[in-house]
Amino acid sequence: MKDWIREITETGKWIMEKNLSWGSSGNISAREGDKVYISASGTVLGELCGEDISEVDPDGNLLRGRRPSKELPMHLAVYRRCPEVNAVLHASPFWTTFAACMDMELKTRLFIESMRYGEGLLRIPYFHAGSRELSAAVSEIADRTRVILMEHHGVLVYGRELRECRNALEVTENLCRMNILAKSGELSLNEVPEETAREFLKGGYYTG
Repeated sequence: MKDWIREITETGKWIMEKNLSWGSSGNISAREGDKVYISASGTVLGELCGEDISEVDPDGNLLRGRRPSKELPMHLAVYRRCPEVNAVLHASPFWTTFAACMDMELKTRLFIESMRYGEGLLRIPYFHAGSRELSAAVSEIADRTRVILMEHHGVLVYGRELRECRNALEVTENLCRMNILAKSGELSLNEVPEETAREFLKGGYYTG
């Protein structure tokens, strides 16, 4: 059995050390069987400890700990839609949030990791944090991607492991940074040809 509480607290520290969130923004969860562990309401990701991790059932009922993050419904929406997913991470990295505030189409076929994590990136409009509308919007597309850009909010990434979420978060941040810097400098980003990207994604060339 995984020690998800330790993994969540370590991921929170990693996020803040990488400057991938700020203040009390962001939340992290993990699923083990019929239990979901999630950072509690009002916590700072870089300062998480065991007492800051709430335990809930699949319906969101509190089993142990403090009041969970108000973003819990969004996390549960992903778990319900994607049974293979065991970890969900929401953060507001600077460049990714910058891109989420802009009406711009991101070029994603730029490097190996961006083709893996960014090629299927989807975007949803702004909805208030913790709202039913946000959860519904996430649920509608959750099984079509692993990276959701939330306008004026940040990004949601998810996968089988928190390690995969960390990789997706960092890659997305660098992908957005490249796009914004190129746009601001009126530079042209040359993508890998679409056919080549499809060959890469289907051929299993990426080994991590």
